[in-house]
Formats: sequence, C-alpha cells, structure tokens
Amino acid sequence: MLLAVLLAILTPLAQERSQGASAEELYRQGVAAERTGDLQTALTSYERAVERDPANAVAHDRLGFVLGRLGRTSDALRHFERAATLAPAMFDAQYHLGATRWWTKDLQGAKTALAAAVRLQPSHAEAQYYLGVTLRQSGELSKGLVHLREAVRLSPKLAVARLQLGVALQQAGDVDGAVEHLTAAAEIDPSSIDAQNSLGLILMQIGEGDRALAIFRRLIEKDPANATARLNLGTTLMQRGELDAAVEVFREAIRLQPPKAEVHYNLGLALKQRDDFAEAEAQLRRAMALDRTLPDAPFTLGVVLWQTGRGAEAVALFREAVVRREDYVDAHYMLGTVLRQQGAMTDAIGEFRTVVSLNPSFAEGYLSLGQALAAAGDTAGAQSALREAERLNTLKANAQASTFAVGVGVEKLKAGDIAGAIQQFRDATRLAPDNPRAHYQLALALRRSGAINEAREHFAEAHRLAPYLVPPAEEKR
Repeated sequence: MLLAVLLAILTPLAQERSQGASAEELYRQGVAAERTGDLQTALTSYERAVERDPANAVAHDRLGFVLGRLGRTSDALRHFERAATLAPAMFDAQYHLGATRWWTKDLQGAKTALAAAVRLQPSHAEAQYYLGVTLRQSGELSKGLVHLREAVRLSPKLAVARLQLGVALQQAGDVDGAVEHLTAAAEIDPSSIDAQNSLGLILMQIGEGDRALAIFRRLIEKDPANATARLNLGTTLMQRGELDAAVEVFREAIRLQPPKAEVHYNLGLALKQRDDFAEAEAQLRRAMALDRTLPDAPFTLGVVLWQTGRGAEAVALFREAVVRREDYVDAHYMLGTVLRQQGAMTDAIGEFRTVVSLNPSFAEGYLSLGQALAAAGDTAGAQSALREAERLNTLKANAQASTFAVGVGVEKLKAGDIAGAIQQFRDATRLAPDNPRAHYQLALALRRSGAINEAREHFAEAHRLAPYLVPPAEEKR
C-alpha cells in the first residue's frame, strides 16, 4: 500500500521534471535507461531530446540505435541519416548508418557511410569489417580484401571477420589463405554454423573429404534439422563417388524438411551419376516445379534426356535453362552440341558463337565452333576457330604445368633448397607469365637468396596480377 502511494506521488513529479528537462538532460536520462536495459524509457527520453533540440546529432544517433534494437529498422535509418547529416565527422553516426544500410541490402549507401567511418576511425575493426564485406558484395573484391585483412589485423579474434576474409579469399582463388582463415573462424567461434559449413566446403574442394565429412556430420549430430549441413554432407559424398550414401542423405533431407528445389536437384544429380535415369528425371522435374528460376535443373535434366536418346526434348530444356540464366555457358554449349547432331548447323553455330563470346577462354567452345563452321563449308572461319582452340589448349596446359612447378618449388623452399626453388618458380613464370602465385613465390625465394631488387619486381608483378595476394608494403621490403 505504501509503495503504491509513493509511486502515485513520485511518478507525476518525475514526469514533471522530464517535461521541463533540457535536451541534454533528456539525452543523459536515455543513456542511463539504455545502460540498465530499459529500452522503452530510453526511447522516450531520446525522442524528447530530439524534439527539444532537433540539431542534436548524438541524440539522433542513440535514438536510431535503440530503434534498431527494437526492430524498427526504417525509423532507425532515418535518425542515423539525420545524425550523419548534422555531424558528418561523427564516427558513430556514419558507422551505424553504414552497418544498417548494409543490413537492409543498400550496398551503395552502406559503402559511402562505412568509407566515411573508416576514414574517421581507421583502427575500428568492425567498421573495417563491414566496409570489406560491403565492397566484396558490391563486386569490388580486391578492395574488400584490403579492409577485411585490416579488420583481422586489428582484431585477430573477430570470428566474423576471419569468416568473411576466408570466403573472399576463396572467391579470389587463394585456397590456402581461405583454409587458414576459415579454420581460425571455426576455432574462435565453434558455434558459428556458417564458419563450419564454409570450412567444410573448401576442404571438400581441395580434396580433404574426410575432414569435410567429419565437420558436416558433427553439425548434423548437434542439430538434425540443419538442412545446409545435410545438403553439404550429401554433396561431399557425391563428389567422393559415394553415390548410394549421397542418395540416402538427400532422401533423408527431403523427409525431414519442407520441399526444397536444391535438395531435389542434388538428389536428381546423384541419381543421374548412378545411372538411375528414370528417378533422376522425376527428381529434376520436381526441382524445376519448385523453383522456376533455378537454371541447373532444366540443364541437368536436358543432359539426362540427351544421354537417353531424347534429343528433341533435351533441346527444349537447354533453351529453358538459358531463359532462366542468359549467360549459362554450359547450357548454350550443350544446346549447340545437340543442334549440330540434329543437323541444325546454323543454329548450332549461333550457340557456339554465344559460348565463346561469354567465355573467350573456353577452348572446347572454339573447337566445336570450328567443327560446325567446317561442316557448314566456312573453311576460313573454321581454321580461325580451330587455331584459337589450339592456342587456348596450349595456354591451359602451360597454366597447369606452371601450377605444378609452383607446388614443387614450395616443397623445395620448405626443404631449404633455395636455388632449386628459384628455378622451379622461374619455370612457372615462364610457362604462365600471368600466374600471380608464381611471381609471389619467386619473390619470396629471391628475397631469401639476397636478390632484393629482383624480389621487389616480382612482388610488384604479383600484386598487379592479384592485389589480394601481396600486401602493398611487401613490395618495398
């Protein structure tokens, strides 16, 4: 009873004081409430603060932050934008605005605000992280890698930065670097499903299937409803040729979760590889029906029908695949192949021309184009296409030999045979002058041998070819 009386007396007094408080006092009340977790009181205080002083950038920023925590994202954005407009040099406003824009998938807006935040406070690891992720997702991979590396340097235990750096390095082709950072992310935060799945996928890619399977199985043991891990487990088994096991995993996934096109597609793919064409067709048609944008389902079904002598039906499916994804090189190539077999040479030539325009380094595309042109009586065109196919095959063979030479050189360098390593790396750069790893490893070996100036030249060339590979400062050492 006494408590009720006190509240009845004190509440109006508190409200009266709040009504007469200055914007700064209201802001401080909001901060105090926020610290205790009383977000509704904090929200009210910050709202009153910006009503009293609409130019109070700090209050707008904190109001935006509380609104974001309460799930009112669009309102939060409005106040972050106001704060950043009022105080462009305020780090918190730019950082919160950029991170929220990223969350709402406004990559261009996020990039502008986060770049400003990083300029204001370069040592803020999370700002570097968000800017790096935004740049990578915007298609600026090399720039994104610079900021993700800096985020990891500033905060080596920031698991999400390690994860995104690993993903970006994998995208850039640096498999070793990707494995390093994805492993670190999984170790720092063992609860990160994304880190575990990403690590498992890249281990599968580099042929460490046993480790990948162990990761996916652990994830499923912890959470049998983890659809992504189950899908990855089945894919790993399929790539290892364990088709019966893969089929069973995909069937179990279908039993445990709502119909999903990707699972039916992968089951169809595994059945196809097992030569169970009838059921593969059924699963692929199911995938097509579940997702009318997925291009792989009609493409793979087209291959199944072509393999079983149903070329006319296959043509329609390959056409459907390129409708779903216009730049689908493999679908254009298979469409051209079937059309050529059916004698529709003009249409086949058109498809092969599309193939080489989409992928100018595809030797098989030029070979098929040359053969089709020859069959159509265009001798000069055929010879030109066949010469290009031969040139590309030579480049491909040289690139493979270069990669092998780099691997041999790395082993020699580990064994202390610097001269032997340098020779291998020189051979690698001769075979493929555009192989950044060859230049990078050669630079490392040359530096160990004391040839500093030549090492710098190869560091610079490696950095030019693949900026993610060599920190700019490395070139000057």
